[in-house]
Amino acid sequence: MTPPSEAELGRYNVRPLTPGPESALREAALALGSGTTALPALARHGRAEALAVAGLAADECRVITRELRRLGGEVLSSADGDRALLLGPLSALGELPARLTEWGRRTEVLGAALHAALAGRGSRPAPVAAGRHVLEFDRRTLVMGVVNTTPDSFSGDGTGDDPDAAVALGAALAEAGADIVDVGGESTRPNSAPVAAEVELARVLPVVRELAARLDVPVSIDTRKAAVARAALDAGAVIVNDIWGLRRDPEMAAAVAESGAALVVMHNAAKPEYGDVVEEVCAALRESLALAEAAGIERERIVVDPGLGFAKTPAHNLELVRRLGELRGLDRPVLVGPSRKSTIGALLGGAPPDRRLEGTLALCVLAAANGADLVRVHDVAEVSRCLRVADAVLRGTPEEILALPRPGPTG
Repeated sequence: MTPPSEAELGRYNVRPLTPGPESALREAALALGSGTTALPALARHGRAEALAVAGLAADECRVITRELRRLGGEVLSSADGDRALLLGPLSALGELPARLTEWGRRTEVLGAALHAALAGRGSRPAPVAAGRHVLEFDRRTLVMGVVNTTPDSFSGDGTGDDPDAAVALGAALAEAGADIVDVGGESTRPNSAPVAAEVELARVLPVVRELAARLDVPVSIDTRKAAVARAALDAGAVIVNDIWGLRRDPEMAAAVAESGAALVVMHNAAKPEYGDVVEEVCAALRESLALAEAAGIERERIVVDPGLGFAKTPAHNLELVRRLGELRGLDRPVLVGPSRKSTIGALLGGAPPDRRLEGTLALCVLAAANGADLVRVHDVAEVSRCLRVADAVLRGTPEEILALPRPGPTG
């Protein structure tokens, strides 16, 4: 056959719709004029799903293989059946949990786990209450601003023993667009010296108290100590940001539970030895969710954080951002803290923290594109402006942009 001309090829205007925003695929189907009757076909054929599963018993693996194949999917499993990869259209994986309930309690629980992962993957999380505030994730990526009251912050922005400077910084961050102001009084940079609770309290309490009284956004306390968390909550904080995810101070879970505060559980590790870093981070965060549940903390109050830069190499951090969507399977809002991290410095030839803004912006946009609901940053004004543009692409064109007049003639 004679190779077709560009004009001949152009007649068909073939466009690949996947991978791409699900809204584009839906709109293309609706534009055909058949209405919503086309949507079940999209669920069957429009998108393939893949779910990784671990901890299976051999009989569970056999059941899940049998049922998913009946629905038109496929299962790839390890030799002993303890791990599997479930492949198939969304309709098949969506129906699979109901099929598994027929086989008993264990497979019913497995089905519930699959359902939760699909729910987290497919929609934005429900709002999280934080005191009188409500964090909503459906419209845009939220920004948490950082106030370090330490003299030795890795980023060079610590306010030291000057509470007035810390309060002024927190107020400026809120004015610049921060949705949360996060106050910390102990450096968590690598090889930093621990700080006594009394010292940490002296640093953070005056700042938390003043900011909570002054700001219209929630104040969070960044601490690993239950005693500091309790005092900060009494002073007006409404979120606890625990870099150890309830796995260090045994009193932390109770402190959060009794207060009704919102909670950020972050991944951290004392002696990290990873196989698959993303899989192991997800597993550890599930342990944090289990600890919270055991203490009476409702999962609706919890945000998860993979802990970029904490017990991880730059390669680990990049892999986490690249595969951040896997954390959506936890069915909780995802917070990412890429701000001024050493990974950026390593990528930019040893750039110091004050030369890492562009890298921070890049990682914030990539995190938002890959599933982050919040980012924790120092440069709030710049990140907020950057995400306003990114979210217009990722989450839909704002109404005020749609209302702009058409351009005039060109040329």
